Amino acid sequence: MTARLERMLLSLLAVLAAVYCFYVRSPTELAALLLPIMIHELSHAAALLLLGFRLRGLRLEPQGLCIRYEGSRSDLAHAAASLAGPAGGLLYTALLRSSYIPWLALSADVSLLFSLFNLLPLMPLDGGRAFLILCRAALGAAGEDLFQTVCRVFLALLLLFGVYAAVTNRGSAPLLAALWLLHGQKEQLPLVNQRDLL
Repeated sequence: MTARLERMLLSLLAVLAAVYCFYVRSPTELAALLLPIMIHELSHAAALLLLGFRLRGLRLEPQGLCIRYEGSRSDLAHAAASLAGPAGGLLYTALLRSSYIPWLALSADVSLLFSLFNLLPLMPLDGGRAFLILCRAALGAAGEDLFQTVCRVFLALLLLFGVYAAVTNRGSAPLLAALWLLHGQKEQLPLVNQRDLL
C-alpha cells in the first residue's frame, strides 16, 4: 500500500471515528453533519460552472473531498471559486439559524464552524488557497513569502489555542485541527494547484 493511500485511509478513518464517537447519536444528527459538507462542495461546483470552468471529477484526498477542474481564467476567478464553498456554507447557516427543527439548527451550527474554519488562511483550506492565489497575483514570489509567514503565525496561534483548550478541559478538537493543518502545510505549500478545491 502506498504512503499516500495509507494517509488517505487514516484520515478517513479518523474523521469517521470522530463523527461516530462525538456527534452521531441518530440518523438526523448524521444528516446535520453531512448536509453542510454537501452544501460546501455544491457551492464550489456551482461557482466553478458559473465562472466557466469545466468540472473533471470528485475524489477523496487525505485532506478531504477534492473537486478537480480545468479551464483558464483570471486569478480572481480561481480565488472566488475557492471561497464559494465557505460562502455557500455561511448562506446555509443564515437561512437555517433560526430553525425550530433541532437537527436543522444543529446543521446550521456545524455549517458555521465548518465555513469559518475553511476561511483560515492556511493550506489546504479554501481561505489558504484564495489567499495564496491573491498573494501570488499581487506580489509574485514575494507573495509566497508573505503567505508562508502568515501561515506560520496562524498555525502557531491555533496550536497555542489548541493546547490551552486541551489543558483547560475545553476539548481537544482545536489541537487536533492544528496538528492536521500542520501536517498539511508540509505537503501543500510547495505544490499549490489552482485546479483542485477542497
